[in-house]
Amino acid sequence: MSGRVAGRVATLEVGTVFLATSRGGDASGGWLLARARLEDVAEAAGWLRGEACRLADRLDPEPGARWARAGAVHQATGPGPDAPAALRAWAVDAERQSLVRELLRLRQPFALRFPDPGGAWYELGAGPVPAYASRADGAQGPPRCEAAGHVTPYVAEMALNAARTPGDPPRTLVRCALAPHLTCEHEGIVRELRGPGGHVWGSFGIGVPVWRLRVAGPCSRQAGREPCGLYADHPGACVPAV
Repeated sequence: MSGRVAGRVATLEVGTVFLATSRGGDASGGWLLARARLEDVAEAAGWLRGEACRLADRLDPEPGARWARAGAVHQATGPGPDAPAALRAWAVDAERQSLVRELLRLRQPFALRFPDPGGAWYELGAGPVPAYASRADGAQGPPRCEAAGHVTPYVAEMALNAARTPGDPPRTLVRCALAPHLTCEHEGIVRELRGPGGHVWGSFGIGVPVWRLRVAGPCSRQAGREPCGLYADHPGACVPAV
């Protein structure tokens, strides 16, 4: 992406939020890697920058990275595009970051693709969307993180044994229950328990199945006019139960 946005910066209408995404793919197709609804220009631009750094660190980790098993990562050689280097360069380029914010203030969509060897590519994008998506019952719901993670059979068995309280069977797919956030760690309900004691919550990442479980009591605060549907001491804003 090059050039400058002409004209004066427009004033956003009240309630404008942004859907930001990261995607990856090759000649066979593309796949969604992460997405989030953000409440203002600064959050959307910050999410894109953070996602660029996250992708670069996963594609080209520092020596001794905790998540990379010894011998699993090898130095790539030869000419061609370098997506991790391009992602890092874009993330630290103040002028290009300013241009992203200006586009979003004008309510213009942003998209930028980073090619990699062998026809692979990674893409960051963001654009304005209605502040509240309609629920099935016609009511208006607040924006939420839209990440999802799988529950392995081993973790599902752990969720069954995590509490003696009766409840539903463990879920095979967990959706992040938090308000939109910039961190890479997501939180969702793996197993709903009956009674006031809370639920079995799990932590996961984009492309990383649920890896941690805990039984957490409910948050005592309000999400507007409704009780918060998250757990005590959760990060970010309160959101009502789905």
